[in-house]
Amino acid sequence: MSGLAILSARAASNRVDYLANKITPNEDSLSQRLIARGLLAGVGLGMRKLPDENDTAWPAAFSRLTGELIEAGAIGGFLYEAITATRHRSSASRKGAIANMAVSAASLSFALYRSRENLKARRDFFTEDFDKLQLTLPKSIAVATVMTGVGTSIGFAHQGTRRAFEQFYGPGFIHTGLARTTNNVFWAGAVTGLYWAGISKIGKSNEKIDPGYAQPPSTPLVSGSADSLCSFEDLGQQGRRYVSDVLPPSLIEATMAEPAKHPIRIFVGFNEQPLYPSGRSEIALAEMERTGAYERSTLLLISPTGTGWVDHSMIESAEFFTRGDLASVCIQFGRYPSFLSLQKVRAGRQQFRQLVWGVHQRLQGMDPADRPRVLVFGESLGAWASSDVVMKRGIEGLDHYSIDRALWFGMPQLARWSAAGMDRPGQLTPDGTVGVFDRWEELELLSVEERQALRIVQLSHDNDPITLATPTLLYRKPDWLGEERGRGVPEGQRWSPVVTFLQTAIDAANAMRDSPGDFRSTGHDYRADTARFVAEGYQLPYTEEQLAAVEVQLRSLEIDRAARMKPAAETEGGHTPSPAKATEEHHKGVHLPHLRGTRTAGARWLQALRKHTPPTTQDLVEAEKGPEEPAETPEGVKAN
Repeated sequence: MSGLAILSARAASNRVDYLANKITPNEDSLSQRLIARGLLAGVGLGMRKLPDENDTAWPAAFSRLTGELIEAGAIGGFLYEAITATRHRSSASRKGAIANMAVSAASLSFALYRSRENLKARRDFFTEDFDKLQLTLPKSIAVATVMTGVGTSIGFAHQGTRRAFEQFYGPGFIHTGLARTTNNVFWAGAVTGLYWAGISKIGKSNEKIDPGYAQPPSTPLVSGSADSLCSFEDLGQQGRRYVSDVLPPSLIEATMAEPAKHPIRIFVGFNEQPLYPSGRSEIALAEMERTGAYERSTLLLISPTGTGWVDHSMIESAEFFTRGDLASVCIQFGRYPSFLSLQKVRAGRQQFRQLVWGVHQRLQGMDPADRPRVLVFGESLGAWASSDVVMKRGIEGLDHYSIDRALWFGMPQLARWSAAGMDRPGQLTPDGTVGVFDRWEELELLSVEERQALRIVQLSHDNDPITLATPTLLYRKPDWLGEERGRGVPEGQRWSPVVTFLQTAIDAANAMRDSPGDFRSTGHDYRADTARFVAEGYQLPYTEEQLAAVEVQLRSLEIDRAARMKPAAETEGGHTPSPAKATEEHHKGVHLPHLRGTRTAGARWLQALRKHTPPTTQDLVEAEKGPEEPAETPEGVKAN
């Protein structure tokens, strides 16, 4: 973070230096340089004071940001020029040299002191919200130095290629413009290529085989089984975890002390139809027919995060509180972490709309008394994609798609739903139909009747960086850093142009830092709130004793699940099977072969391309030689 701030400050300072040199007639005159920088500081101050009564017009906010950067760069340059001149004049004497050293030492000590205080505030923030990070001043200085060095090297390389193109095209205004345009296009192409190469590498984690999730399920009520339309291999890493961890009726009955059914879990992986998003929706609808999903009392339609991850605590809570009388459906729309999958929201929205519309049409052909309740869930990028489906109609959109209720966790600020103010009472969202809460204590303040009237419940922590990250942080102070702050927002945190945006963006990228079984209600960790909000948000019956039992089971299940994800060498006594695979019904069911290796072969269309790869020269040479003669079997040794 410090390295990025240094690079940003250097870029602003370089622009101010450029302007100061342009308006200084005599660059050797100190007084003229100081006057030029003073004038620039005045211009920056005027732009920073530009009035905006409601602080909503982005041109005014952007002008204030520009003014603040110009002012800071001009003042910094003014001090640099003055101190440099004084140092040169006083360094000739011994006293002057000592004074210069004392001033430098004092400046360095003050910088280290401020850095230490800022680092302490950041450590306290992370310790409260995420895992404890090893934040030390020497480590931070080293990281900042490396980041600054890398950024500076990239800047020099950009200038070097620009000079090379200028030499190639030759002198002249038009040639210079063409050279710089070519240079920028070259760098844009290189950065774009590196970006896609990087996320493609990251996306291969979708093909990773967890040791504890290599065995396909045997029950026909989940995807990936022998009867399923979806291949267990094509479900992807998150999909294999999702279908394998379905709760067996015995566990639900033991926890809720009531009879239970076997839940249905449907998951369609990205690799099932990587080039045809509508095909994934069609497969999901066909899987619902195959498993008898419409015979259940409740349908839960889920939009996952960028990797296809579904909050296991949420789906397990739903299966507990519905006593297993639930069919959940999820379609994967990406393979990358959410902060790298923003371009995939459109595909997620498209396939989720096709799913809910297909379910709606199916329900219209059923007797109203036999229709199941339709619930919607989304977290993070999944909340964004699913909320976009009903955004233009608001609460009427739920009725349009036969949706009873929706529950969204960690709705990104970039989502259209949030940007359009749909999370507040309005024409499309009547008062009392939508509620946004930071924790259970806020929802608890509502009466039973008011909770029942809610159609949409949003759980968004006040200090969740994903719900706070927005481009306006570049040039405008946000409300959440005002005098009245939400729970968990550090009192010492202040808004700084550019820096706060970068800081929040980095926090959002690292938001999913949690420890198995250690549930907390802070940041982007919603596990401690999940059980209660699932029961209340969907209006599912429960008692306080049942809720306490579910909370215990959720933590135990997560600890076991984390162990199944580890390599066999890191587990003592082997992996603990998921509850569904420890039942007698699983052992009696039809078993498909285990997945072998550490990764699957990827999408089937890519496998087909690999099979039709043109033969190499070595392949042709070996083909001309013909098959090798089998080696003679020594006497006394039986041939295989």
